[in-house]
Amino acid sequence: MIRRLLALLRQDFWLKLLSLIVAILLWFMVVQDYNKVTSVTFDVPLEVISHPEYEIYEGRRDLETEVEVRVTGPNLLVSSLKPEDIRAWVDYSTIQQPGRAQEVRVQVAGPPRYEGQLEYRANPATVTVTLVENRTMTVPVVVTPESGIVTVGEREFRYTATPVNGTIFVSGRADYLGLVRSAVVALQGSDLEPPLKNGKLAQTKTRLQKAVRLVDAVMQPVEKLAEHYAEVEITWEELPPGKRVTVLPQTIGELPPGFELVGVTANPAEVTIRSATLDGSLPPVSVVLAEPVDLTGQTQSFTTVARLIAPAGTSLAQTSVEVSVTIREVSAEKVFGAVPINVQNAPAGWEVTLSQPTVQVRLTGRYTLVHPLDASAVIAYVDVSGLGPGTHRLPVRVVYPPEIVEAAIDPAVVEVTIISNENE
Repeated sequence: MIRRLLALLRQDFWLKLLSLIVAILLWFMVVQDYNKVTSVTFDVPLEVISHPEYEIYEGRRDLETEVEVRVTGPNLLVSSLKPEDIRAWVDYSTIQQPGRAQEVRVQVAGPPRYEGQLEYRANPATVTVTLVENRTMTVPVVVTPESGIVTVGEREFRYTATPVNGTIFVSGRADYLGLVRSAVVALQGSDLEPPLKNGKLAQTKTRLQKAVRLVDAVMQPVEKLAEHYAEVEITWEELPPGKRVTVLPQTIGELPPGFELVGVTANPAEVTIRSATLDGSLPPVSVVLAEPVDLTGQTQSFTTVARLIAPAGTSLAQTSVEVSVTIREVSAEKVFGAVPINVQNAPAGWEVTLSQPTVQVRLTGRYTLVHPLDASAVIAYVDVSGLGPGTHRLPVRVVYPPEIVEAAIDPAVVEVTIISNENE
């Protein structure tokens, strides 16, 4: 057996020895290449794990669709990777406290077979996000107009609209939901058609499912909340003939300083009055007053609902109207009587004197901008750059806050005397 092995060994000995040497060299090259450390960057889609309760207020979920992942490790392993082998994600469910900006780490994982052999680094390494709570609250429902008159030919029909349920559940982000004070159902002309059949009221009550307008304390819409609905019941009755009179809206309270009332209008502008006496007579009235709308503290135009005041001896088919109040900010003027005139760009060592050391500045602009200004907000100066010794007439320039208009400068020009001390 040994002789046979020796014979096999001697047969083609040098060829076998050469093959062995080549194999050893190849093994050495493979090991060396395997141990060589290299880095490659991949563009990897960024996954988002949402929070089960909170909603994103500010973050990059819609902006960051992918991140750069730098993979470092043995060359053979790194070169075998593809972008789809790598997973990058941010987990918002780990956030415990809503309402403040937080950094969430971008996590990266590669193939399980390479676990512990490769290093992953994401760019960006974190995502800034603010989460807010989702809440549900009950909100009172207001229907507008809540009553009115619809004319069909020469006939008049009175309607009264009320919510089937006085409140509805409203869900959404807590920061916006906290602004909501009521849910307004605005009835349109197509909603207020009497249900007539063969010239008669087919039914005295109808119901509508309407989208609501969520508003704040001053009846301004609150945006960024999902659409909600409320059911409204409308009651109909046909009225005997009446008299159309003008609605006169009223106001109480004073606007803040700097604001003025432009106008107050009612919608509808006319309503129908009817006799409240047995003989059916109507008093000689031409207007119906609406309850006063309070202007205290208001700085912008708004619309509200005001009840109508029935004149003595009459009844109103429509009990309220929408009152639109238009407000605007007034312009104001302020005079600064003794603003010091500064000298700019005077040569070093030269003496500069002014024919008048101060100037009067008159500024105009929006009241809220002009009224708070004090003397420190206005700077007057003359620029003597490039001028030599002697007397010069220079314009006075004034610096003041933006959105303010310069009405007048007195004097607009002053005499500037420059004396070079080098001539002494």
